[in-house]
Amino acid sequence: MYRMLIVDDLPVIVEGLVKMFGKRKPELELYQAYSAHQALEVLNRTRIDIVLSDIRMPGMEGTELLPEIKRQWPLCKVIFLTSFDDFHYIKDAISGGGFDYLLKTESDDEIIRSIDKAIAELDAQAEANRKLLEANFRSRKAISLLQQQYVNELLRGKASLAESSVRTRIRELEMSLSAELPVYVLLGRIDSWGGKGTLEGRKLMLYAVQNIVAETLRLKVRLASSEVDGWNVAWLLQPTDPNLEKGENSPNEAEKNWFEWVYEELDAIQANCREAVGLEVSFAIGPAVVRWDSLPEAYDELLSLLWGEQGTGSEVRLRGLTRLGAPRSSLEAAKTKLANRKMKKIGLLGHYLENGEKADFDSLLDEIIDHAADENRSGFVKLEVYHSLASVFLSYLNQYPPDGKLAAQIGLDRLSHADVNLSWEELRSYFRKLAELLFDNRDQPAAQDEHIVVLRINEYIDTHLAEDVSLAKLAGIVHLNPSYLSRLYKRTAGIGLSEYINMARTEKAKELLKHSAYKIYEISAMVGYDSRLSFIRFFKTNMGMTPQEYRDS
Repeated sequence: MYRMLIVDDLPVIVEGLVKMFGKRKPELELYQAYSAHQALEVLNRTRIDIVLSDIRMPGMEGTELLPEIKRQWPLCKVIFLTSFDDFHYIKDAISGGGFDYLLKTESDDEIIRSIDKAIAELDAQAEANRKLLEANFRSRKAISLLQQQYVNELLRGKASLAESSVRTRIRELEMSLSAELPVYVLLGRIDSWGGKGTLEGRKLMLYAVQNIVAETLRLKVRLASSEVDGWNVAWLLQPTDPNLEKGENSPNEAEKNWFEWVYEELDAIQANCREAVGLEVSFAIGPAVVRWDSLPEAYDELLSLLWGEQGTGSEVRLRGLTRLGAPRSSLEAAKTKLANRKMKKIGLLGHYLENGEKADFDSLLDEIIDHAADENRSGFVKLEVYHSLASVFLSYLNQYPPDGKLAAQIGLDRLSHADVNLSWEELRSYFRKLAELLFDNRDQPAAQDEHIVVLRINEYIDTHLAEDVSLAKLAGIVHLNPSYLSRLYKRTAGIGLSEYINMARTEKAKELLKHSAYKIYEISAMVGYDSRLSFIRFFKTNMGMTPQEYRDS
């Protein structure tokens, strides 16, 4: 809603204009003043979008008021209304930044047309500013995404690790790191999602963890980070103190103290993640600097450490036992890459489980178990596979919580407590039967439960119209997949969710218009519309009249 101030030393003119605009332009929020000094008082406490002012007034003329208006509200459209058809006043008004000039003898229609022109220009400016802000936001977001993608590519060996290439990319992506200096590698793993089951919710949580780390370490650390596989986040760290940026083979005492400070801060970061966003996070950090061309090996070692036997449990803090990035045999490097490919495949099981692709799930599960068993290594491998498979199922159950009967059949305690005494065949049999149970129970809630879901959704919509009532939000409320909730709602209620939301907004708006003194723009916000004009269009489409016409009827 735009605000308009009417200024004239003759009350009869001000009151007449207020009455006319109240009828002809009810969407305007009107203010009035009987002198330029009174107008300044209004302008000092309220943003004004349009000023309709007399030019000749006692004490301060309209042309003297104009620069004060522009100083406080540069985008304000000032229209002068005067009985003096004098070129001198016209020239001063327009050259000083006035928007338009009208004679008091003009018809109401001419005055309305001038106001409409001002509103149209304000709308155009607002739209231009919105697009500029969106462009800036997209640009910043794109840079951030490209930075994360580059870190991911560096860690996986998919980007050139030559110093010249790294230097160029770091400069292009405006990263705070220096290509001439080595980095420390930090890896984080989400141990518990705190009920954040949806993909969107998890991405937000991973973003929150990155922010917490950046904020906690910002005084002493320059960093870049990236989500690497939906569960892990990796950081490249360099000290901000130039005296510590030597990258020598034997770190000096100051560098050791810096590393110990970072390591101790991980405890505070874990506490902040737990308290602020409800996540349990484990960390593994390399004990020494890593050359850029050794990043993939350093990442592989930390990944194996964090997901291995030492990393079992929640909120662990680990530091590498050897200097990361040191030369290793080709056999060790091959084993690490093989383990990483295995973990990627385990993550793919979650996709098959969520999309009901049973044959693909069974085939990949057999491949993973057979490959791990053939390695014929210690119980550590079995423990790693068990935890990785359990995480896939726990993720699915977080997103699609089972009812009591199904939960009892699943045996959640076995998912959270690995049994290393199981043979490989017993492990295969357990996870295969668990998958069959979930596949058989997909999208099969009891009929009475469907009605409860619809009632709960309706109750939430009715009491939260001013808030987020998107499909994703509503799905999170009842812990269902958004597309499945949409189908369930329409099947059970007989109408679509969007139809019910529109009905609820219309009924709430009608009630407020008839039985409250709230202004139109206030009612607009109360039923979930940030834009008054959008609300007016919505209401007229549904009721055949504007909100003001409905209130007056």
